[in-house]
Order: sequence, then structure tokens, then C-alpha cells
Amino acid sequence: MKLVILHSANTGVEKGPEDLYFQEFNTHYAGRVIGHLRGKPEFCTACAAECTHCRDAYGRDFSDDLVGAFAFPSVLPHVIEDLEQYLPPKVPRHDALLVIHIHEQILLELLKRCRRWGTKCVVVPLEAPDWITQSARVQANALCRAAGVEIAFPKPFCGFKPAPGGALAAFRDYFRIGYPEVEVGVDDGFITKANVIASGACGSTYYIARWLIGRSLEDDLVTEVISKRLHSFPCTASMERDPELGDDTPLHIAGQAHNMILAKVKDIPPPLTDHVLSPHGRMIQKAASPTDNLKNIERAKAVILEEVRANGTYTFAQARAKAPDLNPAAFISAALLLKKEGKLQR
Repeated sequence: MKLVILHSANTGVEKGPEDLYFQEFNTHYAGRVIGHLRGKPEFCTACAAECTHCRDAYGRDFSDDLVGAFAFPSVLPHVIEDLEQYLPPKVPRHDALLVIHIHEQILLELLKRCRRWGTKCVVVPLEAPDWITQSARVQANALCRAAGVEIAFPKPFCGFKPAPGGALAAFRDYFRIGYPEVEVGVDDGFITKANVIASGACGSTYYIARWLIGRSLEDDLVTEVISKRLHSFPCTASMERDPELGDDTPLHIAGQAHNMILAKVKDIPPPLTDHVLSPHGRMIQKAASPTDNLKNIERAKAVILEEVRANGTYTFAQARAKAPDLNPAAFISAALLLKKEGKLQR
């Protein structure tokens, strides 16, 4: 699989507090991801003198698959008047396009042209709340849909877990980056193996796995190993609260994803976030499972019937006020079923 990366690079120009018409783009995270994919020996120095070269055994150097890396200025005006001056004259054919915090005008213009390059999927990781606007995500989704190209906006990259069978899943499986996955082996209550199947794109999962080996399952591994090592790597996801994540932070979501490494060998609470990115580029509440959905409808039916018995009638607003945790679809389905059963009349 051939990959092209679009990212921002430091050009020596910094945005000052008075530069209201300019915005600054993150350059550090792209360096982490590219260093990880190219398997650079100096990429990770987290263990310092205790380094065991844990990544060497995997032999994961994707340099030959990285057919292009295009850097854009890290400081640009909010509105670019002459867009052409920033666009690469030629982009090699590729399967996947990885876009790491570039100006959204440049992103959208390149998405208009991606079909000619053979692009099958686009991944735009969002490590902070302000990396892209909602309107740009909507436009990007529409452009890719029209071109027959899959696109994802994982927030953060550690949450990238596409459905199997598509180009996005092939990207994750081939480059082994996204939602962390580690094969953990246990003997007599101690972790004897932590084989990284897929890592966070910054490479932190290898560092965490290396320090899990030899630890007892009785230890507080979430706090003493995963959280401690993720923060000291350090994790590059933002600590800023994000309304799209239910007022959670991208860094916390990254931590929860790594906690699930232990789910098969230790009782680990599931991630707290209940939001996913919709095809229109908005974070929305996850759909309930079929079992939970049926339970929710039964609860909604009970609420409606209780209102009818007490008042002789009911309104949608009154019913929802009695059970605000239920979504509107549950009440609509409940009302239709009650009408069909002859227990409710319009």
C-alpha cells in the first residue's frame, strides 16, 4: 500500500499574539508519526539508558511505502487568497492520504483532485479540538463521497478503528497504526508477552507494551504502567476539553484506548465516551445496541402509558421530561407500537 502524507512544517515564522489574521499549525505530531512509520532508530528516546530497542524485532519500516511527504507552512492566514502557490505541482499515485493538521482550504482543494492520484482513503487525525472546523469536515466528506474515496477524522488517532473490509481498514492493518492492539500473554499471573499488533500512530504503544512485561495482573496496571508511560512518552493528544467528545479530552480518549489492551486478561471498564463521528462530520451519540434499543423502547412505552393514565393524554415533551436519558427515536417507536397494540389513540 502506497502512502502520501500532507503535514505542516516549521518555516521559521512564528505567529505572535497580535497576528489575528493568521493561524499556526502543529508540526510536532507529524514528526512523531513520520518517524514512527520510517522506523528511525532515534525516533523514540523515552527509555533513555534503559532502552531495549523493543521496536527492532518488529522490523516495521514503511519508508518504501511512503511515496511522498508534502510540507506546508506552519503559519498561514485564516483565508488564503492565492491558494495555488501552496499546492504541490505533482502528487505521486497512492492508495492512502494521511493529512496531519494543514490549512483546511489546502485540504479541501487537494481532495477535489485526489481521484486523479488513485486515492482510496483519506485519514485526517484530530489531536486537538481546533484542528479542523465542522464545516470543513462536512465539505471533505461530500468531496470524498463524490469521488468514491473513504475518509475518516479520528479524534484522536488512537481512536481510529474503521469497520473491516474497506480501504480505511486496509490502511490500519497494513501500517499498523490507529486504535492500539496488543497480544498479551500471561503465565502464573504475570505478563510474559506484549506483542504489538497495532500502535498509536505516535508509537507510544510499543513503549507501554515494553513496560507491561513482567508485571503482575494484581498490580494497578492502568495507573502504574499505561497512564504513567503514556504521559511520559509523552502523549501528543490535547488536554483541552472538547464538547464533541462529551466534554472529555482527546488525551483521555487516547488513554482509554490503551487501557483496553488489558481487557482480555484483566477486568477493565469500557471507554466512557459515547460519541462517534457521523458521515456529516459531526460527533453524535453512539447508537444503542439492538438489545439496549429494545429495552429503551419498553421504558418509553411505560412512561407514555403512565402519562396517559395520569392525565388522559400525553405530549412528547412531557414524556421526554420523565426520562431525559432516552433518545427521541425510542419514544417515537414506543408510540407507534402502542397505537398498533390498541393502547394509544391519536
